[in-house]
Amino acid sequence: MPAPTADNPAVRRDHLADSTERVLRPASGAKPAILLVRIGGRQAIVKDFSRNAWLLRNIYGRWIVAHESRIYSHLDGVEGVPAFRGRLDAFAFATDFVGGRTLKALRRRSLGSEVFDRLAALHRALHSRGVVHLDSHQKRNILLAADGQPCLVDFATALYLGSGWLSRRVLVPLFAWADRLGLHKLKVRYCADAPKPAEARRGRLLYAIGWLWPYTAGRRLRRIWRRRRGGQANTQGDDDAEG
Repeated sequence: MPAPTADNPAVRRDHLADSTERVLRPASGAKPAILLVRIGGRQAIVKDFSRNAWLLRNIYGRWIVAHESRIYSHLDGVEGVPAFRGRLDAFAFATDFVGGRTLKALRRRSLGSEVFDRLAALHRALHSRGVVHLDSHQKRNILLAADGQPCLVDFATALYLGSGWLSRRVLVPLFAWADRLGLHKLKVRYCADAPKPAEARRGRLLYAIGWLWPYTAGRRLRRIWRRRRGGQANTQGDDDAEG
């Protein structure tokens, strides 16, 4: 984990009130407050659980802050991951602010395939450090800078699997499928370029794996169940109206 320097000063709790420029998201339930702050002429993002309920911040909040801080320490220097600015205390940590738009703010079929090539390279960089993101299918977790460089944020669900033989040969390749499935889902939705035949075949394979992967299969089945329930509710409403 890089030590704060004159060019990259640490964010401190006692300076937080004066340095906060904007509250991007207030604390709510299990979600921490997200603050945009300015320290030493540079902007940073603070994830702060100190404003959550006592039980949440002292159990869940402490664990998330310690967990994400460890993940960032393993990803120091990886392009496309915000630089870590340190922990304020047990309830908050800070990273460099990265300008850009989330994929959620973009239109479908609006990006070139090179964006997803860069995102795939970013995933490989994480995996080479023994880290899997596991939540990169979420559109809000991917920022796109003006130059097209993608950036991954929010490592709350990420895992550090180590660098030993078992991790490199078994664990990382196994869990990396979740990141590949997430990337495929986003590429289908946002890539404007038609896939090449080999990519189309790989996409069909990934789609099939998605049905077998417990997490993605569970989410897909829940969506199907909600649609069926919604359809049944609409049918019942039509029957009541006709009656």
